Amino acid sequence: MLESLRRTIGLQVARFRFRKSREKIISFTQSVSSARQALLIMPLEPEMKLHTNMIVLMLKQKFGDDNITVVTPDQHTDIARILPGSNMIKVAATDQTLFFLPRRELIERIAGRTYDLAIDLNLDLVVPSAYICKESRARVRVGFVSKRADVFYNFQIQRDPALNRQLIYDRLAKCLQMF
Repeated sequence: MLESLRRTIGLQVARFRFRKSREKIISFTQSVSSARQALLIMPLEPEMKLHTNMIVLMLKQKFGDDNITVVTPDQHTDIARILPGSNMIKVAATDQTLFFLPRRELIERIAGRTYDLAIDLNLDLVVPSAYICKESRARVRVGFVSKRADVFYNFQIQRDPALNRQLIYDRLAKCLQMF
């Protein structure tokens, strides 16, 4: 219960932090195909990373390793083998505040580069990942539809809860290829 309260407070703090940020009206036509730098935020749950291969390979083909920054929990090491030339930012539990917001040092490591595209692969709204996605200041920030997701993402994908995780991620990859 206490953890749930802390997460709720963290979400409210994030919403307050971003309350004045206004989204520019952009055309999503060619928004992904014209992007040059990508930020990929891997899922926090270890079992979820197994389902993201199609998206990772699509990004590798599109951007090459050099133009992808990957934010991943520190215990996930498989992604470094798939994208060896990418900038890896490993996130430990100590990189979060009491209210599950990323610490300033982590945000500064991410803000060191500019991004055209940021993709959060967490299926549910995970405050640290969503916050990182918003703070990336990427022109297109992709996440899955959930309550309060509009604060963090400007391109949201509706997921079908009847589908397994692999199909959800495969559909996300196909959707992104359309743009």
